[in-house]
Amino acid sequence: MSDIINLNYLKEISGGDTNFIKEMLELYISTTATEAVIFNELYANKDISGIGHLAHKMKAPIQMLGANDLYNTIKGIEESCKTGLNLELLPGNIEKVIQLVDESIIEVRELIKGL
Repeated sequence: MSDIINLNYLKEISGGDTNFIKEMLELYISTTATEAVIFNELYANKDISGIGHLAHKMKAPIQMLGANDLYNTIKGIEESCKTGLNLELLPGNIEKVIQLVDESIIEVRELIKGL
């Protein structure tokens, strides 16, 4: 396992409720994680605003799962889109997000099995 996810925050806010944790993990797989591939389409259409909005939408669920590297990359994408700075980094950051999301899905499925 690649240890992208850190459930400490989720355990803390749920009071250790494994049903809640499992629900949040399943929600991540069915929504947030599936949205990552949309970045490529938005980038192909040069929709910088759309990329920023998608990054903003994905930020909170990713932070809740304690996926810090993924969160920081998403946050950087959002900031670049807001400010117009470092836009040349978008392709690499988008690729990194998609890779980390793919890896996180595998990790989350394993975590769910262990609950």
